[in-house]
Amino acid sequence: MTDKPPLPARTFDPWPRINVDTTEGGDFHRLNRIAGHAATGWALGPDGAYAQQRTLADIVDNSVREALLHLLELGLIDIDSERMWAASGWPTQRERKSP
Repeated sequence: MTDKPPLPARTFDPWPRINVDTTEGGDFHRLNRIAGHAATGWALGPDGAYAQQRTLADIVDNSVREALLHLLELGLIDIDSERMWAASGWPTQRERKSP
């Protein structure tokens, strides 16, 4: 487990990020595949996006929800409730690093 950096002091201060190894065959890669299959299964299933002709925003929101819920139910990820509620705000955009 990687130590988590401290929360930002103010609402709009940048959040320090944890380095994640995204190489093929690594833990993140496997977790991403499991989550992706859960999201795709929902999207293509009888109650999913294509069957219901949903909007792109609804497809994204529900795909992320399905993937996160699946990983939580399997016990592969945990919610750090204390950290989440201790923050004065949360960034909604992921900072992308240049290659």
